Amino acid sequence: MELDEPGWHLLDDFFIAEAADRAIPTVRRYVRVRGRLTYFLDTAEMGDWLGAQSATLLSAEREFHDRGAFWQLFGPNELMCVIPGFLRPPWLPEGLGESRTQISLMSRLLSHLSRQQLLDLSVFRCAYWDAEAAIKQARVDFARRSAARKPDDWASEMPGRFRQEPGPQW
Repeated sequence: MELDEPGWHLLDDFFIAEAADRAIPTVRRYVRVRGRLTYFLDTAEMGDWLGAQSATLLSAEREFHDRGAFWQLFGPNELMCVIPGFLRPPWLPEGLGESRTQISLMSRLLSHLSRQQLLDLSVFRCAYWDAEAAIKQARVDFARRSAARKPDDWASEMPGRFRQEPGPQW
């Protein structure tokens, strides 16, 4: 991706603003989500979200650019269109904390794009609703998955080295 492409700055500015005043572990999760999003835009099959013609064009562009082909052709409107794909496996991680972070960040990214008036809702309103619905569905699926998850046996048991067992009596 070229540094002067608008997509680079759009994502950087968003993630920097979101990471401001956050704890270090949270910032690290944000960095991992940004990395997954960039990799998703660079490698994922986009036919389901962009349509066959745009996906074919993107595949051809990827032959010339290993990174940033998405931004060579598309902008914020198309980014909004592909958010539902980023909230599905294999792009949504298995870990509960990582999944929660990714869903939350995509919701905030969608709001950010809308607030900054970067979206042409006269043309892409249905895609906006689809992205909102995908975020809501991802939250429902996440809640089901986290409720159904059985805690690990070792997670509720304290290791012996931390137990304060009575020492010898004098």
